[in-house]
Amino acid sequence: MERINRNGPCPCGSGKKYKKCCGASEAVSINEIIESEMEELQKELLHFAYYHFGEAIRDDFEDLENTITIEIDEEREFYELIHAIWFSLFDGLENENTIMEAFITKEAGKIKRPRLRNIFQTWTKPRIIAGKVVSSKQNHLIVEDGFTLEQLDTIMIGVPDIIEEGSFVLGILLPYEQHYVFYPAPFNLPGLKPEHAWSYIEDSCYEAVYDSPQEFLNDHFIEVMSELPLVGGMVEVEAMEWPAPVYKQVADLFKEKMESQIPPPLVDTGLILWFHFCQKKQKRIQSPNLYVAALQYLISLIAPPEEMMTQKELAKQYGVSAGSISSIVSELESELAAEIAELLSLDDEEELENLSEYTNPSIIEFPGGLKVKSDDLSGQMVQTLPSIDKPTKKTGRTVSRRDEERARDLIYNAFQSEGKQRYKFAEEALKQNPNCVDAYVILAEKTKSLEESILLYEKGIQAGEQDLGKAFFSENRGSFWGLIETRPFMRAKLHYAEALSLLGKINKAIQQYEELLELNPNDNQGVRYSLFVAYVDSGHFEKAAKLLHQYEEPSAQGVYNKVLLELFTNGFTKNAEMLLKNAKQVNRHVISYLTGKKRLPAYPPDFYGFGDENEAIVYADMHLHLWRKIDGLGEWLKGIK
Repeated sequence: MERINRNGPCPCGSGKKYKKCCGASEAVSINEIIESEMEELQKELLHFAYYHFGEAIRDDFEDLENTITIEIDEEREFYELIHAIWFSLFDGLENENTIMEAFITKEAGKIKRPRLRNIFQTWTKPRIIAGKVVSSKQNHLIVEDGFTLEQLDTIMIGVPDIIEEGSFVLGILLPYEQHYVFYPAPFNLPGLKPEHAWSYIEDSCYEAVYDSPQEFLNDHFIEVMSELPLVGGMVEVEAMEWPAPVYKQVADLFKEKMESQIPPPLVDTGLILWFHFCQKKQKRIQSPNLYVAALQYLISLIAPPEEMMTQKELAKQYGVSAGSISSIVSELESELAAEIAELLSLDDEEELENLSEYTNPSIIEFPGGLKVKSDDLSGQMVQTLPSIDKPTKKTGRTVSRRDEERARDLIYNAFQSEGKQRYKFAEEALKQNPNCVDAYVILAEKTKSLEESILLYEKGIQAGEQDLGKAFFSENRGSFWGLIETRPFMRAKLHYAEALSLLGKINKAIQQYEELLELNPNDNQGVRYSLFVAYVDSGHFEKAAKLLHQYEEPSAQGVYNKVLLELFTNGFTKNAEMLLKNAKQVNRHVISYLTGKKRLPAYPPDFYGFGDENEAIVYADMHLHLWRKIDGLGEWLKGIK
């Protein structure tokens, strides 16, 4: 066959140069061949991964199933595939290399086409993108990364679907010369606004204490992918059968006002609660704005934003009175008690009376100021709420009700402030009410020593005892946390116990912890965790075992402490081995911190969820010094598969 000069006339007779005619189509066909061969390499990677590392992939997927909801077999197959790809690219093996790196080492030398081999060897640098489609032409997308604002030129291999411009996409990208190729395809959610998706990912990144959203996505890609469909909101106001047009008007106004301020699931929550209220009680509504303001305030109590608006601020914004908002909020709480209880998975509807207190009932406070979300939208709770009895009237009131309310408002402002302003509010609160317990707790934050803090905590405890009165303690012992007025005292007492423990006064700390549990056996504050550590530190193993039995729970605290206690009392037994295997299923991340494979961060996370790495960090932070007392622990842990 005659050799064709690329700068010569095209043999097809068009009169054009060959390189600008049939020669150009040859270049396209070469790209198609390259892309087809890349697709084959992607398939071969999965075969390689399952053949050589199938057990590790399956074990990791079993752990993943504890954190995501899979309802049907088809979903499970999909998640298994995506997980295997993610695991192969991002999860390090024992030698810290990835499965992809092992695959490239084995296969790169076999690839004869130099261009394909060069592309293949860059696949050690995958990235995950959460972005917006800027341009969409057939299988070619320009995607803007939501966090770096880079515009990436991407290719979809073998994907016939057209993705609309402006859509949100999530996916894994592999380098392809100056482009990227999706592996296997972009995860497209056309109904989800990119801004909402990015906001959700940023919030999750912050809560998980990651340095960047990209780092968070690399570690939690599958979880994010499973949760994003819930972020977009699903309630359609038009499809709901409202008893009267004015009720729909309130719903429309609420949705319009809130869509730009809070996540879509919370908007949905407000709409659903309002719909239930309208079914129960058909009120004559003259001012829709009043009900929108009250509904907004109710939602902020259920899931507090970073900057919570007061009723006065809402009244000014909506042109209504603060007193009217307060009245409607109370009515909403009363009528919707069952619905809110179900939403939050509360054990007792009467606990909803506490929503109006500045302590958020959907958050549990742990030692050291740690707070754990109750995950109020998914229904997963991390606390058990007590039965509520009607509060006993306090005795010996020496402060006027007006001054008490002023002090309470100042403390609320202090909780929303930082630095000097926070302490100024606390000092003003004490001037209004010398028995303001939370003021002492806040002022203890700025002391220079634990000894000074302890003095302030003691003053706070004494003020609480005086304010509540002896009769109140005797009549309400056993259900303290369920009564709003007890919570400042309970907070001060827990901080006092923690400070004693840090000073090495373990027996005094134990006494405080035990008294807290007597007052509130349901332990909404997480006192049992600190008490367990104190018991083991002081050698009270029988009391520690009794405590674990009393508060049986499938959390890292519960299952790993069973292992710890078994090791202290009986050594490396078969029972200890069985308990450890069970603990790994509950939270696989803990072992890395116990063995030293991972170091604890400088600061513990603000929030955690069951089974996630933050829970492991919190557990190790509290218990690592106990585990290190066991000789030969490292070798034993590494030997348990």
